Amino acid sequence: MGDRSSGTELLLGLLLSVPGRVADATIRRPPPRRWVLARARTPEAEAARAAERAAVEGLITRLGAVDGITHLVTRIDDRHVTPGLGLDPGRRLELVCQLAATAYFAAGPDVPDLLRRIGAAGVADWGTGLHHDPRQPHPPGSVAAALAYYRHGGRHPDGSPRDSPRLYVPEATLTWDEPGRPLPEPTPTMFNSSFSQYTDDPGAAVLVAAARAEHGLILRLGRSGAGGPQRPGYFTVPRGWRRRGH
Repeated sequence: MGDRSSGTELLLGLLLSVPGRVADATIRRPPPRRWVLARARTPEAEAARAAERAAVEGLITRLGAVDGITHLVTRIDDRHVTPGLGLDPGRRLELVCQLAATAYFAAGPDVPDLLRRIGAAGVADWGTGLHHDPRQPHPPGSVAAALAYYRHGGRHPDGSPRDSPRLYVPEATLTWDEPGRPLPEPTPTMFNSSFSQYTDDPGAAVLVAAARAEHGLILRLGRSGAGGPQRPGYFTVPRGWRRRGH
């Protein structure tokens, strides 16, 4: 009797869950391209896009204004991503808009001196957003940590190698040529941009190579446009908007 009762309850539960599963599957289907473009061009999205672009350009301008640094080229990709690409495993979002950017700069070959000038210029609060082991003297991604790398020949006191130097703030990382490890020159983007803000210079690779030969060092400021689960992009549309008729 008990087994029959348990079987009945299980069957009832499955039947009751069917409408929810069907509705859930409907919402999980990738949104139509026309719907995506319409939502990505609302006044709210455009305002968020303008603010994001201003933040990106502000960081690039401040770095390019540091004495001895020359801005070469910036590549920007304003893209839309749907959760089906794995960005949102929980499927909480229908649409995410991101503004990715890569900017190249040229400078002289004295990296420690360059780092000190970048730190003094207050370009960004380098070294925030990463876990800092309190046993270590400097936050990873900070100017102080990068200077320590060069001061100690890229080694910890016990002789083990340190991580490659970089400067980091949430959503952006600054790297540069290292002996035997030059940064790669720009290559054509593979992203499918959806907005007119996308920029690409077909001569970027030649420009960067020539600047490296002239100045001695190339720096690259990379920004993914995603800040983790709490901020996957500058504009998002929550799941369920289509079902509510938006």
